[in-house]
Amino acid sequence: MTTDSCKVLMIFPLFNASSFWNYKEACDLAGARYPAAPLGLITVAALLPKHWEVKLVNRNTELLTDEDFAWADMVMTGGMLPQRNDSLRTIEMCRTSNKPVVVGGPDVTSSPDLYSAANFQVLGEAEEIMIDFITAWRRGDTQGVFKAPMGKTDVTKSPLPRFDLLKLDQYLHVGIQFSRGCPFSCEFCDIIELYGRVPRTKTNAQVIAELDALYALGYRGHVDFVDDNLIGNKKALKKFLPDLKLWQNKKKFPFEFSTEASINLADDTDLLRSLAETNFFAVFIGIESPDTDTLVMTQKKQNTRRSLQESITKIHEAGIFVNAGFIVGFDSEKSSVAAGMVECIEDTSIPVCMVGLLYALPTTQLTRRLLAEGRLFSGGEQTQSGDQCTAGLNFETNRPRRDVLNDYRTVLA
Repeated sequence: MTTDSCKVLMIFPLFNASSFWNYKEACDLAGARYPAAPLGLITVAALLPKHWEVKLVNRNTELLTDEDFAWADMVMTGGMLPQRNDSLRTIEMCRTSNKPVVVGGPDVTSSPDLYSAANFQVLGEAEEIMIDFITAWRRGDTQGVFKAPMGKTDVTKSPLPRFDLLKLDQYLHVGIQFSRGCPFSCEFCDIIELYGRVPRTKTNAQVIAELDALYALGYRGHVDFVDDNLIGNKKALKKFLPDLKLWQNKKKFPFEFSTEASINLADDTDLLRSLAETNFFAVFIGIESPDTDTLVMTQKKQNTRRSLQESITKIHEAGIFVNAGFIVGFDSEKSSVAAGMVECIEDTSIPVCMVGLLYALPTTQLTRRLLAEGRLFSGGEQTQSGDQCTAGLNFETNRPRRDVLNDYRTVLA
């Protein structure tokens, strides 16, 4: 049977309630319902045939009604690890109701076996494989797996996201993307496993078109560049920023930007100045630990080649504040690390920190090493709360577990 039309219900699953992604207090202050809009799903929506009808329900901001569900010919869902529980619940709901369900996103890509109940799996980056799924759906297939090669997708083929599907007033910020991938090789990180170590960039015109679309919809304010490492391809970024500055000037600076980058951003004074001039106000940086031995062991050597304090000061002096990530539970920790972390945070005047317990993510070098050493716990995947900040240490720690947890509690306090 050939299907020429389709009603697609996109369901963005709930994040774990205790996840750091929630920022509930900040949302309450700003009158928002959730921090970030689901960029992945609205990009996939743009890859569907234009005559297909698409409805988006974000379960973090609104209720999924029986009417929504009954309307759909097909459900698309999926997301990150902190959304796993609700993704699986959504799939089960679809199967119980005999509603075809398609799952995609980083978590199913990393752990496809956990999502075997879905009718279809879209694994990896969707731009060049969605056409295969659409072809299969049109010819009447009822199941299938469609897999993209890791880190090979040409992001210049990525479509303009369907920002029109968003209820823009529900969010603290809206995301766009300039590049995918990161040139570093941190042992615990799954970015390089999912998106590769050669950052791939969109064209300047693509990104400007996305900003134009948001502007035309009336959106103003905070736009987050969701790149894995915005400066992963510094040459391309430096060619893009002048165009971004011209656009901001022409539009009278309707947006302020945030992003994620590695600490070597501080080495490039001209790049820092350009970012500030285009209205970048915040950058997330993974510091992980102030201990050099830990950084070397976890292959975060880029953080050892410069003074963390001096680097963060340079970024602050450029008018950009630093959000930082720290991790407790590395094998190299020989004694309490809490005091050193607290001192680092206070000495650098970092206003916002994410402190997490080390979690061995699927597909990472860390997971492969722990598995080979017989230290990785098993059997908890189906009930994983999906928040590596508070549900980490899914392995046998070198230090006494109680000591690691006490450090974590001390830094949070």
